[in-house]
Amino acid sequence: MSAETFATRIWLLLVGLTLLSAALADGAAPGLLTALVALAIVGVKGALVIRHFMGLDSRFPRLRRLMNSYIVLVPALLFVLGSVFAR
Repeated sequence: MSAETFATRIWLLLVGLTLLSAALADGAAPGLLTALVALAIVGVKGALVIRHFMGLDSRFPRLRRLMNSYIVLVPALLFVLGSVFAR
């Protein structure tokens, strides 16, 4: 598979995940499971962008770890803050 075909498939996956999260936001009842699924989608999309479009593979391990930490910590923080302030 060529690099262009692979990038196109990753991009289509990102578009699909975006449409899934939009459908989830439009149709799902608010709740814990909905929030966790939405945050998981954010994490997966972030990981895909970091790995395939930012070029942070094995060449920049420190920056890749920093960005991976960011895409884990920010959604987790949003979940915690949303849980605390939703009550």
